[in-house]
Amino acid sequence: MISTSIAKDDIKQWDKLPKGWSFYALKNHKDYLYCGVSARLGARMKVMWQKAEEDRLYRELTEAATVLEYQPMPDSMAALIMQKTMLMEQHPQFQYLLRPWEDYVYLALDSHRFPFVSIQSHSNDDWQYLGPFRSRFFLADLIDSVSRIVKLPACETGTYPCRKFDQEICRGWCLALAPAAETPLEQDLDKLHALLQESFVHPNNGILELVQKEREAYFNDLEFAKADLLDDEIRILQDYRDWLNFLYVAKEISFESPQIVIEHGQLARTELNGKTYRFPTDNPPYRENELLALPLAAVDEMKIIYDYIRERAHA
Repeated sequence: MISTSIAKDDIKQWDKLPKGWSFYALKNHKDYLYCGVSARLGARMKVMWQKAEEDRLYRELTEAATVLEYQPMPDSMAALIMQKTMLMEQHPQFQYLLRPWEDYVYLALDSHRFPFVSIQSHSNDDWQYLGPFRSRFFLADLIDSVSRIVKLPACETGTYPCRKFDQEICRGWCLALAPAAETPLEQDLDKLHALLQESFVHPNNGILELVQKEREAYFNDLEFAKADLLDDEIRILQDYRDWLNFLYVAKEISFESPQIVIEHGQLARTELNGKTYRFPTDNPPYRENELLALPLAAVDEMKIIYDYIRERAHA
């Protein structure tokens, strides 16, 4: 592996690191402290050092680390194998203290419970869960986009109805939760259930294509500023569709070759340098409402394996 000393106050040192999949390890003068894989090693190091400004564990790690070791790898699977075998051999001190997934969140749906669409940090309640997603902000933007297009709930307060109903941004589904209220606008929550499923659970629901056509119409009418405003929304909807496709199949991915065995979307066994390594896989008894919910701690590995399998299929 390539070894380089860490300059404590030099943020620009990370700009020299190679791009592409790499295995990396942080060490002090004698022990491994933490190891991982990344397709953008320089950016990963910058994030860790930025987290150290607010997070005690990251600060302790970055203060203790004096050496970065890294090895460019031919693909994501090779990097993952190197990480998991290293963990089995070395047991780095900070590996299980840091929880890179602790800020990941789930999308939660329930057509009969206010606020109908929610962002949750766990999947232990009775909502219908999808995820996890790596960014709360991404998920909030996605909810806003879908609610704008289909006029679904995107409630911002704990009281209802809110200003969105008055501004006709939302159809006022919440009014159905107060049947005693005298209003001709009471909505059928079963219809809301169907709309939530179509909008958030089915990847090919046509919403992305609708926004793409809207952008194309603006562009053809030479309204370039309006067309550009939809670029971020299109990117968010495309990223959500890609992630949803991943969630649908991740738990069922199985693969076996002389070198690797994948079970439940995770690396279960590998042969490396004439030695066999066996790894535990996280396959909890999922409840019915966790159909598209994956374990927080396993999702990054499952995404690496999903992308690797997909790339091999299209090679």
